Amino acid sequence: MPEISGAGQKKLLESKGIVVADSVEEILSLLYYLAASGIGHLHVILKKKEDFSELKAGLLDLNPDLELEFYSDIPNFKNMEKIEFAVFADGFEESEHLKGVPKIFNLIRPWAGCLMTARDTESNKLAFSQKMKGPYENSTGLVFSRFFAGTISAIEAIKICLNLGKVLENPLYYNLLDMEFKSIKDFEAVGEIAMEDPLKGKDLSTLKVLIIGSGGLGSPAAFSLALAGVKNIGLVDSDIVEMSNLNRQILHSTSRIGMPKVESAEMFLKKINSGIDIEKYHIRFSNKNALEIIKDYDIIIDGVDNLPTRYLLNDACVLAGKPLAEAAVLRFEGIAMTILPGEGPCYRCVFPKMPQAGAVPSCSEAGVLGPVPGVMGTLEAAEAIKIFGGCGRLLSGRFLIFDSLELNFMTPVLSKNEKCPACGENPSIKDLSGNYDFICENT
Repeated sequence: MPEISGAGQKKLLESKGIVVADSVEEILSLLYYLAASGIGHLHVILKKKEDFSELKAGLLDLNPDLELEFYSDIPNFKNMEKIEFAVFADGFEESEHLKGVPKIFNLIRPWAGCLMTARDTESNKLAFSQKMKGPYENSTGLVFSRFFAGTISAIEAIKICLNLGKVLENPLYYNLLDMEFKSIKDFEAVGEIAMEDPLKGKDLSTLKVLIIGSGGLGSPAAFSLALAGVKNIGLVDSDIVEMSNLNRQILHSTSRIGMPKVESAEMFLKKINSGIDIEKYHIRFSNKNALEIIKDYDIIIDGVDNLPTRYLLNDACVLAGKPLAEAAVLRFEGIAMTILPGEGPCYRCVFPKMPQAGAVPSCSEAGVLGPVPGVMGTLEAAEAIKIFGGCGRLLSGRFLIFDSLELNFMTPVLSKNEKCPACGENPSIKDLSGNYDFICENT
C-alpha cells in the first residue's frame, strides 16, 4: 500500500468509514483521497444502481490493502463502535445503524455548498435535509463543488481517525466562484446558494491548459478538469511514479510504479474522459524550454514542489503574458494566488527573492496530509476555468491561506509591487537567463 508519513499510519490502516451517496460522481475525490491516505476499511452505500467495478479496481490499484465494499443501503453493522466516521455526500441522512458515529455532511450546489462535522446531528437535521434540485446536475460548477467538498471531507475523516486538529463543528460555507469561505452558525446562507452556472453554454473543449507537475497539486487539477470536460491538457513532469508519493498523487497507482508520471497520468485521465487529448512533456521544465512549452496554452497551472521552478514559471508567464494559477502546500497548510500579467501582482511581488537552498523543505522532506494538495489543486483548476469563462472573482490581488487543522481559509488582499523585478515599472528580469538552478527534491 502507499507509504503514509507520520505516526498515524497504523491507526489509519485500522480505521473504518462509511460513505453514503446517490451516485459515484458525487464521491470520486473523497474515495480516492481516503484510499490514498491509507484508510483500511471503506463501506460505500450508493443509492443509484450503477457499475462501480472500474472505480473499485482503480481504488484497489492505488491501495491494494484497502478493504472495500459497496452496498445499495446502509447495512446493520454488528460492531458500530468500530466505525470511526460516516460521510453523507449531499444532505442529512438519519439511520438507526449509525447512532453515535461522527458524521460529515455536505450540502452541494454548483460552485458552492456547505459542510460540517457533527456528533450530535439532531439540531442540524432540517438544514441538511435538502437535496440537489434543478437542471444543473452535470454542470461544470457542480463538478468543482463536488471535488472540493470531497477533499475537505477526506481531511475531516482523517482528522477524526487520528484525533487531529479541530473538526467543523460550525458549518463551513464555500463559494468557489468568488473564492469566499466562512464559518456560519445558522443556515441562512445555504438558501442563498446560487443555482445558475455562469459557464452554461461555454465550450470547454476549446480551452488549452498546461499543468507543470503531475504530482500532489497536478493530480487534482488534471482530475477535476477532465471531469469538467476540458479536452486539451498539457502535462510537464520529468519524474517517475514512486510508492512514497501515492498518498497525495491520486493520478497514479501501485501498478504503474516506475512509469513516467506523464504516461501514468494520461492512462488515468483517459479513463475519466475518453475524448481528452494529453500532450506529454517528459522533460525537466527549465529556463531553456519554458517559453517554448507554454506558448500554445491559454492558462498555466503550477503543480511543482520546488521554489526555483516556481520562480521560473512566474517569470515565464509574466514575460509571455500567460495567466497562471499558483499554489503550494507544506504539511497541513496551503497557499494560492492567481497571476494575471499586466493586471495584478505576480509571485515576485509577494516573494521578491528566492530563499537559499534548504530554507524551505519540500513535501517529501516535511511530509504532507494527502488531501491538502487535493484542495489546493482543485482551487487552481477552478481558477483556470473561471479565467476562461470570464466569471466569478479570481484570486488575483488576493492570497488564499488554507489551514487544514483548523479548517480555516483566509484571503488577505495583495498589492502590486511597482518595484517588482518581474512585473514592476522597471523590471530587471527581461528574459530567463537568470539562475534557476537550485532545486528542492521531488514533486
